[in-house]
Amino acid sequence: MADARVTYIQQRLEESLNGTDYSPSVDSLLGQGKAKQILLEFFKADGPDKIIFFCQRPAGQSEGKCKLQFSTGRDELLTGKCCYFTRVSLKGVDPKSLETDISFGEIIGTPLGSFRTMVEEMFKPALESQEGWGKCDDEGVKEYLAHVGKFSDLLTEAVHSLEGGVELQMPDSKYENIQATQSAFAKAAVDSDVVSHFESVVEKWCTETEKLLEERQAPAKDADDSGPETEFEYWRTRMAKFNNVAEQLKKPVARVVIGVLTTAKSKNLRRWKMCDNGITDALNEAKDNVKYLSTLEKYTEPLYHGTPENIIEGLPALMNNVKMMLTIARYYSTQEHMTTLFVKITNQMIKTCKLSIEAPTGSKEKLWEQDHEDLLKRLEMSLKLNDAYQELYRVTKEKLQTQPKVKQFDFNESRIFGKFDLYCKRVQKLMDMFTTIVQFSALASNKVEGMESLISQFFTLVEDFKKKQYDLLDYTKNAFDRDFLEYNVNIAELETMLQGFINASFENITSTEHALTLLKQFENILQRETLKSDLDSKYTVIFHNYGLDLETVQKIYDKQKNSPPTVRNSPPVAGNLIWARQLLRRIEDPMKKFQANKNIMTTKESKKIIKTYNKVARALIEYETLWHHAWCKSIEAAKAGLQASLIVRHPKSGRLFVNFDREILQLMRETKCMQRIGIEVPESAKMVLLQEEKFKSYFNQLLFVLKEYDRVLGRVIPVIRPLLKPHLDDLDKKIQPGMLMLTWQSMNIDGYLQRIHQGLMKFEELVNKINDLIENRVESNLKQISKTLLVDIQSDSTFTLDQFVTMQEKVTKRKTQMMDAKNLEVERAVEDLINVVLSFPMEDSGAAQISDDTIQKLRDHYSRLMYLAILNTTKNSFHTLKKRLASKTSGGFMYVDKPFFDVNV
Repeated sequence: MADARVTYIQQRLEESLNGTDYSPSVDSLLGQGKAKQILLEFFKADGPDKIIFFCQRPAGQSEGKCKLQFSTGRDELLTGKCCYFTRVSLKGVDPKSLETDISFGEIIGTPLGSFRTMVEEMFKPALESQEGWGKCDDEGVKEYLAHVGKFSDLLTEAVHSLEGGVELQMPDSKYENIQATQSAFAKAAVDSDVVSHFESVVEKWCTETEKLLEERQAPAKDADDSGPETEFEYWRTRMAKFNNVAEQLKKPVARVVIGVLTTAKSKNLRRWKMCDNGITDALNEAKDNVKYLSTLEKYTEPLYHGTPENIIEGLPALMNNVKMMLTIARYYSTQEHMTTLFVKITNQMIKTCKLSIEAPTGSKEKLWEQDHEDLLKRLEMSLKLNDAYQELYRVTKEKLQTQPKVKQFDFNESRIFGKFDLYCKRVQKLMDMFTTIVQFSALASNKVEGMESLISQFFTLVEDFKKKQYDLLDYTKNAFDRDFLEYNVNIAELETMLQGFINASFENITSTEHALTLLKQFENILQRETLKSDLDSKYTVIFHNYGLDLETVQKIYDKQKNSPPTVRNSPPVAGNLIWARQLLRRIEDPMKKFQANKNIMTTKESKKIIKTYNKVARALIEYETLWHHAWCKSIEAAKAGLQASLIVRHPKSGRLFVNFDREILQLMRETKCMQRIGIEVPESAKMVLLQEEKFKSYFNQLLFVLKEYDRVLGRVIPVIRPLLKPHLDDLDKKIQPGMLMLTWQSMNIDGYLQRIHQGLMKFEELVNKINDLIENRVESNLKQISKTLLVDIQSDSTFTLDQFVTMQEKVTKRKTQMMDAKNLEVERAVEDLINVVLSFPMEDSGAAQISDDTIQKLRDHYSRLMYLAILNTTKNSFHTLKKRLASKTSGGFMYVDKPFFDVNV
C-alpha cells in the first residue's frame, strides 16, 4: 500500500508543475531508491526539516525540457521554479495530520524577488492590521512596524538594483574551450577571428561601462522633496551595479578575453583600461560612501519615524556624524555631496513637520478641523526645529573654524536652509491666523456682553477663508499669501473695533478687583501683539482708581476698628481678624498684580499710592497682631475652666447644673476659626480643640443625666420622700464625685457617668414599685371607700319605718364589711411599701436604715387619709338621706317626689 505522506508530496508537486514541460516525471523521481531514502529521513522527527525540488533547464540551455531534481538550495543557481516542503511538527510527520505537519511553498524566478513579494504583500499588511500585541506598548509596536517597513523597502531596493544592473556580453560558447594560460593566449592571439570577436566584445563592454560611469546623478537624487534615504539608496544601487560588473569581469571567460587581447596588443585595450580604472574608482567611491552613509543612517531614523521633538533631541548626534564624514570620508566630503546631503535632511525635516501637523493621530486631518490650541503647539515646534537646526549648524561651523587644517562647513546655506525658511514663514502666517481664531473663539466662549457682532463678523471671514481650495502648508503656492494679506486687512478693522470695546469697558471702574479680573480675562484671550500693547495702558487707569480704593479702606478702618462688623456666628477675636484680613486682601491682591507690571511701579504717581498702601497694610497687620497676641495670652485663663468640677448645686434652689465654662467653647470656636483662616495657633489651644468632641460629649451626657435625675425625683410622692431619704442619700453619693473631685480633664468621667446611670435606673425602679403600690392598692381603695354610700335610698319607693330600718341595717352592714376589707388592704399595702423600701438594696450600705418615727408618720398619714375617706362617705350618706327626706314644692305637680314614709293617719 502506498505511503500517504509520499502521495501527498507527489500531488503537491504535480499540481505546482502543471503546464510545465519537464522530466523525469514526479512519480519516476520519487520512485528512485535515493529519493525514497530522502523522503523517509524527512518524515522522521530527527531528520532534515526541509526538502527542495528544482525544475529548470540546465545551465547554458535556453530551449528544451526542464529538469526536475532534488536540490540543497546552495549548490546551483535558481533560474526556473523551486518547490519546497518544510516539516512543522517536532514529532515527525503523521499520515493523519499531513496538512498541519508539512508546509508547502513555491519560489518562481529569483529567491530575493519572491521573498520581497511575500514580505511586502503578505506579512507586512498582516502585521499592520494586527490588533493584539500582548504586553508590547503602542510605542514599541510603532517602532517594530517601522522596522518592518524599512526592511521591506530594503528588499525592494535590492531587487531593483539586481534587475537594473549591467549584463556584459560574453564571447560565444565556441570560445569557451580557451584555457586561461599564457600559451593558450598566444595561440588565440594569432587567430584573427578570435581577436576580432574579442575586440567587438570589449567594445560593447566599454560602451556599457561608459554609460554606467556617466550616470553620476540619479533622476530622483535632486527631487524637490527627496530625503536622505534616497541618497543612501542611490549609493547602494551604484555600488551594487559596479559590484555586478566587477564580478562579471572576474569570470574566467572575461579574463581570457583580456588575456588574448593583451597578448595580441589590441588597440582597444587602451579604451578598456580607462573604463576598467573608472569602474575601480567608481566602485571604491560607492563602497566608501555606503560605509559612511550606513553609519549615518541610524541617526536619520527620527527624520522619518519621529516627531519634531525627537528630531531636535537627535540633532546633535546627526550633526556630529555629518561633521565626522566631512573630516574623514575620502570621497563623500566634497562640497557638492555634503550640500546635497544637508538639502535632503532639510527636505525630510519639512516633510516630518508637515506630517506632524496634518496627521497628529496617524490619519490626515484638515487644519481647520483640528484642535486649534494643539495645532499652534505643533506649528511652533516646526519653528523650534528650524531654529535648533540652524543654530547647531552654526555652532558646528564655528567649531570647525577653530581648526583651520580640517575641512570646513563652506556650503551653500541658502540652498540648505532656504526651503525651511520659506516653510517657516508660511508656518508663522498660519500661527498668526490660528492665534486670531483662538482669540475670537475664546471671546465667543466667554460670552462677553456686547461682542456678538464682532465675533459674528470674524467667523464670517474665517468661513470665507476655509472655502479656499489649496494646501495651507504648501509654501510654494503664492495664492495663500494674497488671501492672507486680505484677511489681515479685515482683521485689523475688527481689532480696531475690539479696541474701542475694551476702552469703553474700562471707562467706569466700580471695583479695582473686578477691573483687574476683566483685564486678566482680556489678556488671556487676546493673543495678538497690537491688542496686548493696548491692554498694558489700561493698568495705569486701574492703578489710579486703586489709589482711591486705598483711601476708602483707610477710612473704613479708622471708623470701624473699635467695633468692626463680623461674620455671622463667628467668635469675637476671629471675627475681628477676618474683618482686618478682608480689608487687607482688598488692597493686597491688586497690588500683587500691579507689582508684575514694572512700567506702572516706576512712575512718579505710583510712589504716593505705594506709600499709602504701606501705611494702610501696616495698620491692618498691626491690628491683627495685637488681637492675636491678646487672644494667645487669654488662652490659659480660658483653660482654667477645665479644672472646675463637672456639676454644681445652685445655692438657693438646690438644683444641680452642669458646670461647663462657656469660655472653653469660645476658645474652641476661636481656635477652629483661626486655623481656617491660616493663623498660627498655640499648641495649648490646639490640644483643647483636639478634645472638642470629648468635652461636648461629656457635657451632653451630664446634661442628660441631670435631666433624668430631676425627672425621677419629680416622680417621688412628697409624703414618701422622708422614707426614701437613705436611697436619695445613696444617689447623691454617686453624684458627689462630680461636684467635688472630678474635673473636665479627669480620666474616669466615663465610669462616673456609668455609675450615675446605674444608680438612677435602680432608684427609678424603686420609685416605680412605690408609685404602683400607692396608686393601685392605696389610693384606689381610699377613693372607693370615699365614694361608698352607707344607705340605699330609692327615689321611686315608699317605705314604712320598720321597713326602712330593716333595709338600711342590711345595707350598712354589707358596706361596713366592704370598708373593713378595703381598710385592711390599705394597711397591708402601706406595710408592703415600707418593706419594699427597707428591703431594696443600696450599693454601699446594703438595706436602708429608716427610723421608726418616719415609718410611723407614714402610717399615721395613711390612717388619717382612711379616716377622712370614712368621714367623707358618712357625710355623703347623710347628705343623700337628707336630700330624699326633703320635700320639693317648687317644681309643680310634675316633679313632686313620691313620699318617703308610708304613714296611716
